[in-house]
Amino acid sequence: MRKLVLVLLLIIGCQNLAAQGENVPVVKKVKPWQLGVEGGLDLSRFKASKELYSPDNQIGWFVGLKIKTRIPMPNLGLDAAILYHQNKIDYVVGSTDYRKKKMHMFVVPVNLRYDWKIDSNFNLYIATGPQWNWLLDKSRISDVGELDHSFFDWNIGMGFEILKHVQFGFNYNIPLGKMGEVNNVNLEGHTWNIRTAYYF
Repeated sequence: MRKLVLVLLLIIGCQNLAAQGENVPVVKKVKPWQLGVEGGLDLSRFKASKELYSPDNQIGWFVGLKIKTRIPMPNLGLDAAILYHQNKIDYVVGSTDYRKKKMHMFVVPVNLRYDWKIDSNFNLYIATGPQWNWLLDKSRISDVGELDHSFFDWNIGMGFEILKHVQFGFNYNIPLGKMGEVNNVNLEGHTWNIRTAYYF
């Protein structure tokens, strides 16, 4: 009888241990970084201290690779991209000869970001950081000026991410210094853009 009680107690104990093991939450491994692709459209307005070309807004586009990583602080991370960017400016030679100049560039934004997790499949973010721009084609603008081979902007952006893979955002690029000169007048570009990224 004593042996039977011991066997029953042993069985009950094993069952309790198994039940507790089933209730232990499974910790999912979170990737420390994600690689993806990004593209979008931008709306630029080029400014100078006097009218040297059309001030109309110009629409450009960009596409390239993007990476996102976490840093060891709550809700903080970094993202960076290598993008091919194309835009154009209008300018005038003399008084009536209006021309267009296409700009082909490599653009590298690096942003510090803060994420608010709403639920497992949706979060909001804000981001800010510097952006390096390298001109790929001729820098000369006919006989009236020249673009710098490289120049800098500062990004301020916000957006949202769904299903842990798809991201939509809005950015404003603030010029840090000039992007070139036209008739000895500094040229600056202020840009709004919409962008989307997919992380693998």
